[in-house]
Amino acid sequence: MKKILVVDDDSEIALLLCELLELEGFTVITANNGIQALEKFDSSVDLILLDIMMPKMNGLDVLTQLRAKFTVPVIFLTAKDGAQDKVIGLELGADDYILKPFNDRELIARINALLRRTCWDNKANDGFEKPMQYYIDKLIVNRKQQTVLFDDRYIELTGTEFQVLLVFLESAGKIISRDTLSEIVLGKEFIPLTRSIDVHVSNLRKKLPARSDGLPWIKTLRSKGYLFIMDQNDDIQQD
Repeated sequence: MKKILVVDDDSEIALLLCELLELEGFTVITANNGIQALEKFDSSVDLILLDIMMPKMNGLDVLTQLRAKFTVPVIFLTAKDGAQDKVIGLELGADDYILKPFNDRELIARINALLRRTCWDNKANDGFEKPMQYYIDKLIVNRKQQTVLFDDRYIELTGTEFQVLLVFLESAGKIISRDTLSEIVLGKEFIPLTRSIDVHVSNLRKKLPARSDGLPWIKTLRSKGYLFIMDQNDDIQQD
């Protein structure tokens, strides 16, 4: 049974979320401020619903501390609807952003979609086994362990950033549209105004060290999408 940590200083909303999530079969624990959220969080938590505006410690600060050590999926659930607020949240490592008041079914759908993306299946939809590891330049990406190393140094990615990287590796050398990337990674249609997928790609770019061959990792093609660059003289290796 999946465990969700609900963090909200509004007791009525927290109670509503508990009832809704428990009806869907989730185990729920709650916190009414950021400090309490960090105290209650442990490795058994599968996903966090996190409010932004809270006493003692706001949601942005909670997320910053979490992302220093953990890749647990985080959905911001907040009344702050400014585009800049969304971008800041995503840049800090949030996996999704839902506005209050929320639609119950949409919330559950987003939670289930995010949880599915964190449970990697080593079999492709067509029945062929997917590579366990990818190697390109000095980058090593392990699908099962969800680890990323460059020149033997670990690179900390969020769950969503890791999936973006996997999609790029599986499509290396081919153009992938924002619509396709958003459908695969976020489970929803790309909406230009939200910039969600662009922010995740931007975060990934910042975290990947410079390649030894001097090539960029990801090229943005205007009106077409993205291209993950590979050395044209050496195909990407797969185990």
